[in-house]
Amino acid sequence: MASNNKQLKNAQATTANEEQPQQNNSLVGSIFRYALVAALGFYLLKPYFFDKPKLEMGRQNFAVHGETMGTTWNAIICATPSQLVEINSNSSNDEETVDSCEILLSRLIQKELDKIDSLASTYKPDSDVSKFNRSESTDWFDVAPEVAEIVTIAQKVAKETNGAFDVTVAPLVNLYRFGPNKSPLTELPSEEKITAILQEVGYDKLEARMEPKPGLKKTNANLTVDLSGVAKGFAADKVGKALEDLGLNSYMIEVGGEIRLKGQKIDPETLKNKPWTLAIQTPEVASPDRLASQHAPQMYRFLRFDSEEESGALATSGDYHNYLQVGEIRFSHIIDPRSGKPTEFFDPNAKTDKRLGSVSIVSTSCDKTISCAEADAYATAFFVLGAEEGLALAEKLHIPVLFLFREDDSANLAGLTEVASSAFTQVGSKTLDEIQNEEEEEPQKE
Repeated sequence: MASNNKQLKNAQATTANEEQPQQNNSLVGSIFRYALVAALGFYLLKPYFFDKPKLEMGRQNFAVHGETMGTTWNAIICATPSQLVEINSNSSNDEETVDSCEILLSRLIQKELDKIDSLASTYKPDSDVSKFNRSESTDWFDVAPEVAEIVTIAQKVAKETNGAFDVTVAPLVNLYRFGPNKSPLTELPSEEKITAILQEVGYDKLEARMEPKPGLKKTNANLTVDLSGVAKGFAADKVGKALEDLGLNSYMIEVGGEIRLKGQKIDPETLKNKPWTLAIQTPEVASPDRLASQHAPQMYRFLRFDSEEESGALATSGDYHNYLQVGEIRFSHIIDPRSGKPTEFFDPNAKTDKRLGSVSIVSTSCDKTISCAEADAYATAFFVLGAEEGLALAEKLHIPVLFLFREDDSANLAGLTEVASSAFTQVGSKTLDEIQNEEEEEPQKE
């Protein structure tokens, strides 16, 4: 009986198949379509999963870089390929999906940086800043929210430092040929010229607002602004925020030397979380001879950011990369808005004591957390103030700051001296040897 039942079912199935050939064709078509979709998906995802056999499917470090604001940017993002595949698939309609994790991340970061540059650059005639600078109106001038936000941060630091940081320094920046004006400077500006320009400089002549509409306002029709002392740090903050909005909470982004970071990276050998370690460079003047020989700069101190949740920042201002020379007199690009002159004049024929080479501001979760934009502005301000006046203000504001002085342009470690605020001391910077010893001891503790 059981055998008969089985034969009946087989016969019924055969009859049904014979009577419904269209259903069979539909099934074959569906299978074909599913196979086509699977093959297409395999092709699109192949670069993520199969073209990098050395990478595991867990969290990985993706390194990308590019150019912006007349300088370079570098980033390391720690993520899983699946996170990036999802981000790639969720791209807006006007953005094509890509076949590389690095290309995707590079595109995301470059988009944010290009936006800030297009708004805040003094080199781009169509930027909001350039339009504001050309305007002679003393009424509120509409700008993008990002520009108003940058200026608001700058004004805060300007007030706290009593004008040592001042974005209205633009005409002085141009006077010394560190701005868009690149005509040769054959002699140093006269006192009369500097005094005249100072009449059109002053943070108290500038206002910024976010409501009811983002805008800037000048009380002097000839007032102009230069946001280069804060824009790179602000851009790093914006990139960090954009990455976090996408769920990428472990990253390090550096824009022209200003750094923002969060979370931790992955040790490629142990595949375990590892703190970000950043270095403070010795303030060695980049002479043409050293540049030609690809001379590697020395590192003075290293900072480890152990927190997995909070963001951190590091910004440095110095006279060792961006400077000009008139005759035998070399001068820094950092202008004192109060005197109208560069902070550092160096005459090789004159006997000089140790000179301030760099100022570094650090922000971590264990101290007064400040944004990278604020760290960027404070670093410039404290370089203008110098160690004596700057240290007193840093203690008052609880800001971690390190002043590095050098005996000569080589900035060898033996010839460096430092002045640090108590907040910086608490951060716990270390030498390279100390960092390496700690890393060697970690496996033993486990």
